[in-house]
Amino acid sequence: MNHRLWLGTVLVCGALIAGCDLNADTTMMDGAIVLKDKQVILSPSNQPKATIDSSGNLTIEDKTVSVTPTQQALLMAYYMNVVDVHNTGIKMAKAGGKVALQALAHTGSASKEDKAEGAAQELADMSLGICKDTAGIKTVQDQLAAQLPAFKPYASIVSSASVDSCVEEAKEDSKDAKKS
Repeated sequence: MNHRLWLGTVLVCGALIAGCDLNADTTMMDGAIVLKDKQVILSPSNQPKATIDSSGNLTIEDKTVSVTPTQQALLMAYYMNVVDVHNTGIKMAKAGGKVALQALAHTGSASKEDKAEGAAQELADMSLGICKDTAGIKTVQDQLAAQLPAFKPYASIVSSASVDSCVEEAKEDSKDAKKS
């Protein structure tokens, strides 16, 4: 490969990676869950907006909902599971960028395929981690629905089917990574 072309490609990839806003919002479940400004915003169809902060405070339509210490702990767990999905997503973006740069740096190298296979497996493993965190959201969501009546309208955001689908896709990605 032409050295100037290679250097230009690496610089463009580096700029794209550097331009990624690692503090960007995270959106899940078709926008029904958003992590923004250190708050989890719940916006399921036909329901008022609810927010959960890192301290486990719940507001619905900008009104604070009184909660017990147990409910507050569950709200904090919900928040942390969403943050975990966000953090894993950032790790995946960084790993993907690193893989792209390594692929460019090792063009024509015999070790390129081994590194690509390892990176694909690492990304598949991270994807499964997101599924586990999503399952954690579902578990806490169900507990909150049982213990906090005000939360019931938000208890169907994460379904068992969406968790199962996530896991199946992650397992397929893992199989594909091993075949590479």
